Amino acid sequence: MLKPTAQIYSELQTAYDHFNKELFAGALPDCILLLDNKDKRTYGYYSYKQFVNDKGIMCDAIALNPQFFAARQIVEVMQTVVHEMCHLWQYHFGDKKSERTYHNKEWGDKMESVGLMPSASGRPGGRKTGQQMADYAIEGGAFLTACSS
Repeated sequence: MLKPTAQIYSELQTAYDHFNKELFAGALPDCILLLDNKDKRTYGYYSYKQFVNDKGIMCDAIALNPQFFAARQIVEVMQTVVHEMCHLWQYHFGDKKSERTYHNKEWGDKMESVGLMPSASGRPGGRKTGQQMADYAIEGGAFLTACSS
């Protein structure tokens, strides 16, 4: 039986690897996955070149706020993982990097391509770009398909 720390990080790594393969064709680099609840309003965040690995190479980080895990369905937690993976994709492969906490059109287009609709309100009709963004799963989209595989 895994200890709680090993279990949660193993599950996060498994999710990252699965969505990387299914939604990003395995193109995303490895990153540090961590839990952080400093900002009580944020489900998660992405940081470019946040840590140095054991080979002296800078690694990105995706942080998730664990205080939301119990209050949200697992599919919503996975939406946050993929939302942050879209930021990672943009920093490594995009042409128009977003500013620190801004969500631009290029990021939004990538979100839609992986089956998540960006929406400031988290519901249909919400603004697709901006500072604080939520999202919802697109019915029949790649994200929900990947969740069921």
